[in-house]
Amino acid sequence: MKHSNFLSALKTAFIGIRSLFKESRNARIQGVLFLCVSITGLYVQLTSYDWLWVLAASALVLTMEALNTSIEQLADLISSEYHPKIKILKDIAAGAVLIASIFSIVVACVVFLPYLSAIFPG
Repeated sequence: MKHSNFLSALKTAFIGIRSLFKESRNARIQGVLFLCVSITGLYVQLTSYDWLWVLAASALVLTMEALNTSIEQLADLISSEYHPKIKILKDIAAGAVLIASIFSIVVACVVFLPYLSAIFPG
């Protein structure tokens, strides 16, 4: 479907984001974690540079979850029965989310540990 203008395309994108959080329990969990990380970042007063890393890692995880959910929905639409090729597709998409999540944990450790060790020495 081609959109007649930018606002129409933007509306569709927001509907997609709402659908992501409605359909994906993992996206909801990741959204809550992002909120917790953001609150912690505000509390420790992250630098602009640190915010860039935290926001980039968070956006990567949520983007991968959106792609994973899309692939799962499309695969389920194609066939509701077990198929080994569809299983591989779903496993690879889930693996992409895992890679992004591990990256975000590493970023969180690198960014937050110095702040937290200054607050809680010892």
